[in-house]
Amino acid sequence: MKKIMNTGLALSFALLLSACGMPSSEELTGDVKEAQEKVKNVQVKVTGKEEGSSDYQVNGVQEFDFKSKAGYINTKMNGEELKMYHDGDETLAVAGEESTKVQGEEKKYVAALINNAMELQQNPIRYYQKYDKNLLNEFDVTEKDKEYVLTFNGDKDKKQKIVAGDAKAYYKITNQGSDTAVDLDQIKGKDFSLVVTIDKETKQIKKVEKKQSYSVKVDGKTENSKSKQTYTYTYNQLDNVTKPKVEAKSAVASKDSSTETPSKEKQAAYAKEAGQYVDALIQATVYQNTDQFVAKHPNQQDKKQVKEKGEFQKSSFVEFFETNFKGALSSLSSNITDEQLNEVSSAFLKALSSTKYKIKDAAYSDEDDAYVVQVEIQGFNDASVLAEVMTPIAEKYQAGELSNEQLVNELINGVAKRYREPVELLPAKTVPVHVVRNGEKDYEVLMQDEYLLTFAQQS
Repeated sequence: MKKIMNTGLALSFALLLSACGMPSSEELTGDVKEAQEKVKNVQVKVTGKEEGSSDYQVNGVQEFDFKSKAGYINTKMNGEELKMYHDGDETLAVAGEESTKVQGEEKKYVAALINNAMELQQNPIRYYQKYDKNLLNEFDVTEKDKEYVLTFNGDKDKKQKIVAGDAKAYYKITNQGSDTAVDLDQIKGKDFSLVVTIDKETKQIKKVEKKQSYSVKVDGKTENSKSKQTYTYTYNQLDNVTKPKVEAKSAVASKDSSTETPSKEKQAAYAKEAGQYVDALIQATVYQNTDQFVAKHPNQQDKKQVKEKGEFQKSSFVEFFETNFKGALSSLSSNITDEQLNEVSSAFLKALSSTKYKIKDAAYSDEDDAYVVQVEIQGFNDASVLAEVMTPIAEKYQAGELSNEQLVNELINGVAKRYREPVELLPAKTVPVHVVRNGEKDYEVLMQDEYLLTFAQQS
């Protein structure tokens, strides 16, 4: 969903305003985003310390290839080593002398851990923005030799919200692989700090230092956790992601009744539900219709909870659009009011309301270890619509005919006006949307951009 705004056109205005000297938090995080998106693979050295129900030192290495989606995590905790690997073909785990080619629910657990770590290490700033939409504006920027240093300066409430959100995402995964489940509703964030070191020349992240603390409830008992991690990055040096060796016999041993892949009949039923979920999600996001989210959702037993999820998806979609629109304009953003943002997002939703879609098919994919829903979409060319408005305004600004305030006003008014006018629908295009099953009639779309970028196309 972060690419739903055409940042290239918007950033052309920010470049006109760039001045010599220290970049702003928004400008630097924007540069970092572009640099990190060009990274093909990364090796991350991990060091840290955990304090809680048990204390331990953490050391390890993580490797990720962002094209093949292969990931490897090697973690040593107080000397005990755990290796995990996941790609499109297989999922492996090696603990001590026990090596396993994992399947079924255990495979989903390992895959989810690696995918979550991959998202974090591709761009930690973007990762934490999930929990604080204004994160890009909330860093102090300092300069040190050939580096910039970003230090998070959010208030106490934002720190607690970030760490609670991150902890819930983690325990939502680990609850799958543990007999003792953490109560997700009882996770309380306490403190959070984030310091990101940026290479001046490449704008790539060199190092991340993170501290966080929170409390959880396990079997009714409160446990406190406090941790510190340091990540150090090396980019584009991997020939291949490390793949642990697994004995052939372990593959057979792992095929017990609790970890087997669902039967063909169950896969077909789950695929149908995945299609229903994507249908519902499109209604809540693109069309802002929570009633249809409830009506189309596979879970018809707990409609109150489903409606709450629909409302969350509906509001999050608008918040992300407004945040990305404002962030894309970089140094112009201080001149944009909330009313203007609301005007643009409302007009954008009007343009989206004329689009069309149809759920075509859904099936389980062994290669992706996910349910793949085929969606046929008739969207519009968002890049072309924005260019109609932005190009003449940019020319006026470059000619010195507009002040910064006038530029913003003409931009906002022009974009909103154009979005409210009819948009030409493009020929229907079918795209795959990957969905994972999180529990009974509970599903999640891994990347909403898979469908959003066809409703509002960027090229």
